[in-house]
Amino acid sequence: MRSGPSSPAEARAAPLAAVCVVVPAYNEAATVGRVVAAARAAGVGSVVVVDDGSTDGTAEAAAAAGADVVRLGVNRGKGGALEAGALAAVEDVVVLLDADLVGLAPEHVRALAGPVLAGEVDMTRGIFTGGRFRTSLAQRVTPQLSGQRALRRQALLAVPGLGESRYGVEVAITRHAIREGWRFVDVPLPGVSQVMKEEKRGLLKGLAARARMYADIVAALLGRDERR
Repeated sequence: MRSGPSSPAEARAAPLAAVCVVVPAYNEAATVGRVVAAARAAGVGSVVVVDDGSTDGTAEAAAAAGADVVRLGVNRGKGGALEAGALAAVEDVVVLLDADLVGLAPEHVRALAGPVLAGEVDMTRGIFTGGRFRTSLAQRVTPQLSGQRALRRQALLAVPGLGESRYGVEVAITRHAIREGWRFVDVPLPGVSQVMKEEKRGLLKGLAARARMYADIVAALLGRDERR
């Protein structure tokens, strides 16, 4: 009986079994399968896609790509979907990925998870580089809004107001990390970008969705200040 990895390659890959990739998804049937495929190819323990009340084939596309799918009957927003995914996971470390990423590769997932698995930091944040100019610029200006992260599952679940934060979830996580003194580092994600809301939903619907996102972000900022 084997007691452990028999080669250096297996030894390097073994810690990734302690990682669950969590992907919140709302009407992302066109892209979620590629994200799941890249995450699975990284050798992680599991990939959980949370279908946040989608009305398209998001759940079916995710399942076909090999993800475990959690279906929410009603849309809870990104924060609620991440909470549901973390509760469904059994691994110690979670990697959070948006469902609309373009150019994601297994090495990006490993780069996010590695420093947390090694105990070097408490959280990593992924920053787009060398992809589409607009998405890379946005993340250079506001890295605190990046949806690509890795952290301990229990640390994520301890973020105050996680399930109710909707699009303000990245603000909630970042502010909690600062208050708790987490060690965190930004990890470059070369060649990665994402499909913008205006491209997915058309100009007017996309702008309306972006306005709701910004409103949630502002609410997260103001809400935390009011509770001090």
